Amino acid sequence: MSPLKYHSGQLAIQTEASTLLVAEQLARWVGPVGEFASGADLILLAAAETDSTLSFRVLSGAPPLVEPLKGPNGLRLRFPYDLIAPPAAPAFYGGLVISLANARRARINGKLVRGNDSAELEPTETFTLCKKYIAPSLALEDQPHSGPVAREPITLGDAWLSDLLEKAETAFFASISPDGKPDVAHRGGPPGFLQLEAARKSLTWNEYVGDGVFKSAGNLRATNIMTLLVPDFNTGDGVELIGRGEYKNLRTDRKQRLDPLVQHREDFPVQGVITCKVERVVRLHGLLHPRQRLEQALKITSRSTPWQQAPQ
Repeated sequence: MSPLKYHSGQLAIQTEASTLLVAEQLARWVGPVGEFASGADLILLAAAETDSTLSFRVLSGAPPLVEPLKGPNGLRLRFPYDLIAPPAAPAFYGGLVISLANARRARINGKLVRGNDSAELEPTETFTLCKKYIAPSLALEDQPHSGPVAREPITLGDAWLSDLLEKAETAFFASISPDGKPDVAHRGGPPGFLQLEAARKSLTWNEYVGDGVFKSAGNLRATNIMTLLVPDFNTGDGVELIGRGEYKNLRTDRKQRLDPLVQHREDFPVQGVITCKVERVVRLHGLLHPRQRLEQALKITSRSTPWQQAPQ
């Protein structure tokens, strides 16, 4: 797999945050992608629609949801191709495989192609990520499921939406690069970290200190295109908040950061802020299996040691 190549949006934010050296180091990082994919009970796929907006498809069920293919990190999804991809399927998908219970996640971006009896993901980018900010939860059902089963436009004043965002600890952030390659990232924080001002059609959240690559924030800086997926683990539904976003860096250091994982005194040190002008809201019925929050499980944050934060 070729090293990551950063575009102007990502390089600009890395420069602001003094993480150019860290980002260059991580450009060649891969990690145990196959192992993480085999243990994932959620697979999130994002693709660009004909109007350039990003939409999600979520695969859930007991692992393994994938089988390894020959070649570096290729995956056969245990779902029929037609169940995942629309008739006019785009070439590239942003993919995230994740086990919320074990705080293991990996990006797998690439081409989704039709196999003999299933969909296959041919990766162009793969790498594992740290364990930070993941709220541990466990699926309440095991059978393979592809969602959503239906999409319903709703308003920003919808009571279900307000209640969901007030309690949410988990979201998934889809962005797209200048050359049209989608990407999916996990976003987590304390309950209520997502702030919606319905009257202003404004969604904001703090971006906490991460690995210093700024892959998603850099995409947003370059294209402004985004969709935030917020799952409702109680019902198995979810919501897509679709719009145009901006990233503002708030943490600047004169010295170049040398390590991707740093222990802080705070659980959630703020790196920057994302503001989205919401253009459309879609409730996703039957998105995934309902999940139970594991209240006693350790939640890794920036106050955890670098060893605890590391992908393992």
